[in-house]
Amino acid sequence: MKKRSVFILGLVLAGAVFAYSNLCTSEDIEQYEKGNHLITLRSLGIEVNSDELAPMQTLTDGNGKEWIYNNFTKRAPLMEKIIDERSVDVKDAFIEVQDEIMQKYTKKGDTLPVILLDENLNEGYFAFNRQDGETLSFKIKYDNGSWEYE
Repeated sequence: MKKRSVFILGLVLAGAVFAYSNLCTSEDIEQYEKGNHLITLRSLGIEVNSDELAPMQTLTDGNGKEWIYNNFTKRAPLMEKIIDERSVDVKDAFIEVQDEIMQKYTKKGDTLPVILLDENLNEGYFAFNRQDGETLSFKIKYDNGSWEYE
């Protein structure tokens, strides 16, 4: 009976350690991702603190232009805004241009992209960092139902 109690206590402690390590790991990953996004944003002329990085947060660049910030993995609110203000077809075209950029230009080790769009959803940037510190930035623009990039 005593061995069983010690065994159960050991399992509980192991589970707690495992849960805590997973929690710390997920927080570390989020901080790492935010750090990468801060580097990307600086290269685009936007100086912010990590606590200002939340989906759909409005950020201002050095020229005073406002941008809606989005993390590539948390872009659902942005997609909803595009559907509400444009259409499902425009959202699909927006996803297609992101996919095209990623298929052509991303390499193993690149960071998750940052998406910036102006308030009118007419133009913005799709940008990410390489392992060597280089930032790749693609200007995206909405025109007559489709999205283009340079």
